[in-house]
Amino acid sequence: MHGIIAKLLSPLWRTAEDEADAQSYVPAEKEIRHVSGGVVTCLCQDYGLIDDAVCFTSEEVLGGYPLHVGDAVRAIAVRGGSHDGWRAIRVERMTATWDDDVKGPKPESSGPKPLVGTITSCGQDGGFINQTTFFSRQALCQGFVPMKGDWVQAQYFINPRNWSSQASSVSPLRYRRMDHVRVSSMCGSRGTVEDSVFFTLDSLLLPDQYRPQPGDLVSVVVLESCQSLYSWRALCMAPTQLSSETQRLQRCQLAGWDAEGQFTLGTFACTVPPPQAQVLQPAAIARLLYKGNLGRCTELLLLHFPKFTIGRCLEVAVRSEEEGLLQANAPYSVAAPLSKRQETRVVTVLPGPSPRHLPNFLANYPVPKALRDSVEAQRDVLLAQPQLTEPLSLSSMRPRFSALLWLEELEDEKELQELRLSCVFLRKGATYLHLEVPGLAEGRPRLIIAEDECGGRGCATSCPFLYLQVYEEDVSLRVNSEFHSCYMGEPLDVEFTLNRLTMRRCHCALEQIRHFGENALFPTTLVLQAPQWSGKWATQTKTGEGTLWRRAQRVLWPRFLWLMFHRNSAADESTRCKGVPAPGRFFNSLLNPAQREAVKRILAGECRPTPYILFGPPGTGKTITLVEAILQVYHRLPGSRVLVCTPSNSAADLICERLHDSGFLNAASLVRVNATCRPEEVVRQYSQAGEDIRQALFHRIVVSTCSSAGMFYQIRICVGHFTHVFIDEAGQATEPEALIPLGLLSEKDGQIVLAGDPLQLGPVVKSRLAATYGLGMSLLERLMSRTLYSRGEQGYNPLLVTKLVYNYRSHEALLALPSRLFYAGELCVRAERAVVDCLCNWNRLPTKGFPVIFHGIRGVEMREGSSPSWFNPGEAVQVMLYCCQLAKRLYKPIAATDIGVITPYRKQVEKIRLLLHRVGLMDIRVGSVEEFQGQEALVVILSTVRSNEVAVNEDSQFVLGFLSNHRRFNVAVTRPKALLIVVGNPHVLVKDPCFSALLQYCYENGAFLGCDLPSSIRAARRFVFFSLSLCVCVCV
Repeated sequence: MHGIIAKLLSPLWRTAEDEADAQSYVPAEKEIRHVSGGVVTCLCQDYGLIDDAVCFTSEEVLGGYPLHVGDAVRAIAVRGGSHDGWRAIRVERMTATWDDDVKGPKPESSGPKPLVGTITSCGQDGGFINQTTFFSRQALCQGFVPMKGDWVQAQYFINPRNWSSQASSVSPLRYRRMDHVRVSSMCGSRGTVEDSVFFTLDSLLLPDQYRPQPGDLVSVVVLESCQSLYSWRALCMAPTQLSSETQRLQRCQLAGWDAEGQFTLGTFACTVPPPQAQVLQPAAIARLLYKGNLGRCTELLLLHFPKFTIGRCLEVAVRSEEEGLLQANAPYSVAAPLSKRQETRVVTVLPGPSPRHLPNFLANYPVPKALRDSVEAQRDVLLAQPQLTEPLSLSSMRPRFSALLWLEELEDEKELQELRLSCVFLRKGATYLHLEVPGLAEGRPRLIIAEDECGGRGCATSCPFLYLQVYEEDVSLRVNSEFHSCYMGEPLDVEFTLNRLTMRRCHCALEQIRHFGENALFPTTLVLQAPQWSGKWATQTKTGEGTLWRRAQRVLWPRFLWLMFHRNSAADESTRCKGVPAPGRFFNSLLNPAQREAVKRILAGECRPTPYILFGPPGTGKTITLVEAILQVYHRLPGSRVLVCTPSNSAADLICERLHDSGFLNAASLVRVNATCRPEEVVRQYSQAGEDIRQALFHRIVVSTCSSAGMFYQIRICVGHFTHVFIDEAGQATEPEALIPLGLLSEKDGQIVLAGDPLQLGPVVKSRLAATYGLGMSLLERLMSRTLYSRGEQGYNPLLVTKLVYNYRSHEALLALPSRLFYAGELCVRAERAVVDCLCNWNRLPTKGFPVIFHGIRGVEMREGSSPSWFNPGEAVQVMLYCCQLAKRLYKPIAATDIGVITPYRKQVEKIRLLLHRVGLMDIRVGSVEEFQGQEALVVILSTVRSNEVAVNEDSQFVLGFLSNHRRFNVAVTRPKALLIVVGNPHVLVKDPCFSALLQYCYENGAFLGCDLPSSIRAARRFVFFSLSLCVCVCV
């Protein structure tokens, strides 16, 4: 077995530059010729000649540099016989020296440039890295069969003929060997190893006559690859459990390096069973006889058995007896230098670095013309922004993210240009003019309240418009009275202008990161500081109170969450500050141990300025924990000033409401800074205090969005004005967006707290190029991927990461699969049983006590008009029927407000709302996955829409669209409390690993209804993976 692994691994260890490797490609019967000082004498359209004797093509030229007549080259050529011509298998252009006068353009002095990226497409002739850099099959390292999603490192060059980038060598970015691991599951030709490594039989190197089965103990070589929710892909696999029959050693062989034959091999007869052969010492069965030179050398010893081969590397040292006479008689030491007369030195004292100041002017940061021209002409953006290929570091952060922001801005501009309207008419009302904007209900475009100018045909002057409200696709516009009275229905052209304010703030924040050290943004080691609060925490439970506390966790905590979500804050206009608990006690006594530990770590702040991460899976009380931590910092650290930021206004309003509802803050302590273009409709008393930005900054707790925090740069506040920055839902913000509030902190003593879930929805990035080069990865996700934040054998480092594991939302059957797929099976159910069990005996459930239904429908996906959004009429009708069965049943009907319908496409949202309106259920929430992020419902019905079985063999992204995103899957299936209904086509969904696991899970538990199942699901065995008792821990 080890011999098989060694043979499979050996191509990855060998270098492509050795001439010996070039010979390994040549059959033994061919003649080889080395050309060391040849000259290109002829160039034709598709071939050339060296010294008028050796033929070559551009594919054999190393680095892909174009050659010219007269160029000096070295080459390796072969021919089949004395009558055949010489053909080059490798050609290398000789580097010009000071005395050479080589004609033709010279390559760049730096040579090929490094590139790190992912395989975005792959075919028989080659593929593309990051969608822009082409590679041929000849550029791949030997033994590497690429697959879409593989992370690779490459050397590329710019072809001056067509200004495209092409890779000259491609190899895996990271690979490692895993021994004695088990095959977790098999579904058709796809499978997993240890639930963490993905493989497909089409690209897996296997020993002859072996096919992996679930439960097999194997050794694999894996490489880093992005395959849905898996980050590793198996490259080769071999079983470690061999047959128990006795194997006899047939022969021994020295392979490869003993070119001069200075050793001969003598063997002894030996018979061993395979388990012993794995630890066999070669010295026990073989001896080397010396024939040649002294010194050290390395040999590969191959032990051939009938069914396997064992390889061992031998380090051989040949010495003579006379060497002992020549040993050193004393250890070597450096002679002491002679003392010199001390000379007078002049020391110049320079002033230290000036303190950092925040800018008081927001620059424009326009898109560079070279980048704009490159994108508009669809040329390689690496020509205009070569820094995109550099690894992300503190020094490359600003130019890299600036380029990514510009790419995203250009994509936004392109989208707005496609949405411009020509010859449209305004409907005149008593007070407003009404404009119909197709696609507005789908967020294309997304409008904000802002004054702009719109020029109409026949109008001598421009007319300032201010839109007031949007209803579906109708926009109400307020204009000046003169234009409103004289407008007589003339046709107008409407253009939409991009709001660049957030982009400019991101660029401004990037200029501040140069002041931050590696410990803040690229931490490799943890440097602890003195705790900010060193008081003692009171004991929370006394002897005999453990049972009572657990009962409070199970019963009172869900009711507390319900009160926090449903309390009407408008009824309490004047905030009353409760009595503050004594130091060392919690404001919320119902926090679980993980939440309390997180609050203690945040208050101590020993890791600052290294960010502290609160990892909050769905329904684990992340926001409640943040509220407790903010209250502790506010009351225990008098000198603190807290800035709380979120990517969206709704999330910021939620934090403000929770702080208000706690009752431990007075009105002067908290301020909600709204963007000037957004009305104050949620927390009015705190929003009014935030109108004066300079005044708002002196509140102890400031709540805003990440973008709105950019307003603080222009009022000349001091660095370190805020001592703490909390970013909730940090996984949904791009890294430049998250840097806006972080730039306000002190780089030496500021404390950063990031809260979120990197396994749920990430930032919304429209540009594929920007997403490919890293804009789609949040700061939270990037930090969690670093070694310092990674999960070890004992879990996460408690000084840096706290993972919340107690779920207060869902039934254990709903939580089992996402817990296993995304959270290592650690989520524990602590939801109120009366809520989560209320539909376990519904008469429509196929299996009573298992509140999950997968309803298979082989429907038809459609699009209409100019909208790119999909809809599925069959699925929409079935969703409507389920809603009626729940909301209109005779016994204990479910309230319409407790039902949520999730579908990934806006057009399907529109169709389902139409049907629900016809049956009087317009109060049911219907929206996309993004709209349900952070929300919950008693019942969730998921309509997957996509149903193209004809193209099921195509790329999963093409067939499934949004459904191929495992983060959307995670969000969708973790929203319900008591019942989940999935409506979709199983023959299409089985192509996605997440939905395939859901199908198998429902099938094994008797929860599948509707059409026929895919054969791969029916043929799959019942695995422990889908056992409910092992997927989730139910706490009692």
